[in-house]
Amino acid sequence: MGKKTIQTSLSLATLSMAIWAANVTADPNVKFITPADGDVFNAGESVVVKYAIKPNPGGDHSHIYVNNKETGVLRRRKGKTTIDPLPAGEHSLCLKVVNKGHASIGQSTCIKVSWK
Repeated sequence: MGKKTIQTSLSLATLSMAIWAANVTADPNVKFITPADGDVFNAGESVVVKYAIKPNPGGDHSHIYVNNKETGVLRRRKGKTTIDPLPAGEHSLCLKVVNKGHASIGQSTCIKVSWK
């Protein structure tokens, strides 16, 4: 194989991986039904999170994160869980699909919510 053929092959492989990664992380099959991005809650108010997940191959279940800290394991494809009241300010909620070993498969979504 010549130098130009190797470079072309590497470029195509890099492009393929970039397209695959974009499709995995932009997957609309991981979603919050409620709350919505930007919702604001009153001080002391718990929030019921409703979600729906359609895992890609290799995905087994999902984890929920509050401010980048894992707070729960979600075994069902559709369901709900409760987030206890958080301090005033903006907070991130994320759903991440994981494999049986609890490693992320790259399929996730995040929203921002606030307490006042």
